[in-house]
Amino acid sequence: AIDVSGVGGTSFAAVEYYRAKKRKNNFQRVLSDVFWDWGIPTAISVVEVSQTVNVPVIASGGIRDGVDVAKALTLGASLASLSQPALQAAIKGLKETENMLSFIMDGLKNAMFLTGAESVKQLRKVPIVITGKTAEWLKLRGFNLENYARKGRN
Repeated sequence: AIDVSGVGGTSFAAVEYYRAKKRKNNFQRVLSDVFWDWGIPTAISVVEVSQTVNVPVIASGGIRDGVDVAKALTLGASLASLSQPALQAAIKGLKETENMLSFIMDGLKNAMFLTGAESVKQLRKVPIVITGKTAEWLKLRGFNLENYARKGRN
């Protein structure tokens, strides 16, 4: 499997920024600040990888709730992973972690209900309309977005 870990999750340039700031390394701090938002967004990474190679794709980077999981699956991810919500909940204890997982699962179930998908397999076939900067990027990279808007139709 390939974990795309796109922009939206942990910025390791941001981590280095704070490490450099603590060490009073102004050069490294400025350089890290320049690259803070560097990278390819998760949604685009999922499409690029899933349409290019025939291996399972893990969507991570900015996945925060069940709707994000549903979006990742409809874009071509085999599964999604998240760390920030899980770690924030785990710090507060087991009950908060259980609540967070229930929130994720309920969000995914609601997204499936609202799209008429009775299973994750069906959710992957739900037509979606990709717009905005994501659409612009993918079109420039040669991806046919009509395939996403018309998927599931025979």
